Amino acid sequence: MITLQQFQAAFGQPSGSPFCVKAHILLRLAGLPYVTEDITDPRKTPKGKVPVIIDDGEVIADSYYIRRHIEQKYGVDFDQGLSRAERAASRAFIALADEHLYWAGVYSRWVDDAGWPIVRDTFFTNLPGPLKWIIPPIARGQVRGQLRGHGIGRHSAAEIYEMGAADLDVLADWLADKPCFMGDGPTAADASVYSMVAAIIEAPFDSPLKRHGLNRTNLVEYCRRMGETFFPLK
Repeated sequence: MITLQQFQAAFGQPSGSPFCVKAHILLRLAGLPYVTEDITDPRKTPKGKVPVIIDDGEVIADSYYIRRHIEQKYGVDFDQGLSRAERAASRAFIALADEHLYWAGVYSRWVDDAGWPIVRDTFFTNLPGPLKWIIPPIARGQVRGQLRGHGIGRHSAAEIYEMGAADLDVLADWLADKPCFMGDGPTAADASVYSMVAAIIEAPFDSPLKRHGLNRTNLVEYCRRMGETFFPLK
C-alpha cells in the first residue's frame, strides 16, 4: 500500500497544500490504493517538503517525481489520447500552474494581511506553549524569503495579483467549454490546474486574485466538476 505524506486537510481540500492535492489526484487517476500520513515538519522529508510517497519502501519526494514514478513503475499514461502537440501544451500549462500561479496563491495566504490569520490559526494553534507565538512569524518570514527567491515576491501586491490574474485568464481561455482541461477526460494537466485554481477560488482567502477567478465562471464550474470527480465526499 502506498503512503502519501502530506500536510493536513484544510480549506475544504484533502490537504492544505495544493501540491499534496495534486498528488492525491495523480494516485486516483492511476487507480492506485493509498493511505495518507499527515506530517507537521517537512524538514524531515528527503527534500524538505511534501508531498512524499512511500511505495514498497521506496521514498519519492516532489509531485513531479511522484508522477514519473507512477508512470514508470505502473505503466500509467496520464496523457493517454493526447497528441504530441497536446502533450507539449499540457506540460507548459502544468508549469504555469505549478511554478507561477501557485506563488501568487501563496502570497495571498502567507503574506497578504487578509489571508495570514487564516493560515496562522489553521496550522499553528496546536503548538505547545510559547511556540505558538514564536514559530508562526518565523515560518511567515521563511515564506517571504521563498517568494523573493522565486522572483515574484520582489513585486508589489498589486503586481503579483495582476500576474496571477493573467495566469487565470490564460487557463480559462484554454479551458473554454471543455469538460476537462485537455478535452473530454481528465489528464495530468487537471491534477495541477484544478489543484492550483481551487486553492485560490475555493479556499477562504479573500484577495483580488480570488475575486478575479470567481469572475471566470468556466473556472468556477470546472473546479466544481473536478472536485466532484476526484473528491466526491469532500
